[in-house]
Amino acid sequence: MSVAPPRLAPAEPFPQPAVAGPAAWARALRESGLLRLSLPAQLGGAGSPWREVLQVLRDLCERDGGLARLFAVHHLQLTRVRLLGSREQLQRLLHLSLLREPLWGALGEDDGQLLRAEEHLRGGFRVNGAQWDAFTAEAADWLLLRAWHAPSGDFLLAALPSARAGLALRAGAHCQGLRLHPEDILLPPGLAATPRRVLGDGLAQLLQANVALGLALQAADSLDLPEASELSRLLGLGLVLSEQAARQLDEDIEAGAALAFGRASHFANLAAQALAVARQAAQASLRAEGVRARLLGAAH
Repeated sequence: MSVAPPRLAPAEPFPQPAVAGPAAWARALRESGLLRLSLPAQLGGAGSPWREVLQVLRDLCERDGGLARLFAVHHLQLTRVRLLGSREQLQRLLHLSLLREPLWGALGEDDGQLLRAEEHLRGGFRVNGAQWDAFTAEAADWLLLRAWHAPSGDFLLAALPSARAGLALRAGAHCQGLRLHPEDILLPPGLAATPRRVLGDGLAQLLQANVALGLALQAADSLDLPEASELSRLLGLGLVLSEQAARQLDEDIEAGAALAFGRASHFANLAAQALAVARQAAQASLRAEGVRARLLGAAH
């Protein structure tokens, strides 16, 4: 009997690429309609609540971790555009996402200061550096790029097409004189933190939490565990925290410029708690699978 908690029915059919790999996964996501889930309904998107988006993410984890990672990063970047972009950037980038359904990827998220930005004489910035793990960028049409700006001691965040001159996506990502124009910059370096920036950082943690929960749920489905097991308890707690955070996220995004620091910080704390519990659940699932493997080995 499965110990996994009951789940929502999926709102969209799941993509099932015949051959695994970033290009096949990206094509499957485009064809499925799942790239539109978090886009506002008033613009023509699905306008799905974040509770449903996270449910889809967990179910994708059980099908393929790579597919789930692309899905999570895509919706994180779209939401960051909504949270941080100017009115002109919102109109341009969100309408582009609806019309062409590009897959959004990320560069510079986890590699410290490997991508470095210097101010350009004609405005904007020039980026140099390399990132060897560019999995979500290699299949993407558009990117959010995070680069370190030494003079301000801070990172910038920019939106650009993956085909931009100066960016090579082969065996990693290589930036050589990559030009970022002023209209590309979502978040200039050196600005003080804002509630919407805190919200975006919290969402990154909430998505990581649901990837871990999805992997733990996959393990739980294959194990015959009692209701009172450590894994069952952690899964239940992680899903409760995730749902609480998802409900608040919907409200906080709708608040727009009126969002207060206290609300954003509360969401970020919920997301951090969900991530901590989800990681414990993933570790518990690995331990349970290890015990089962040893028992099966002893039986033979």
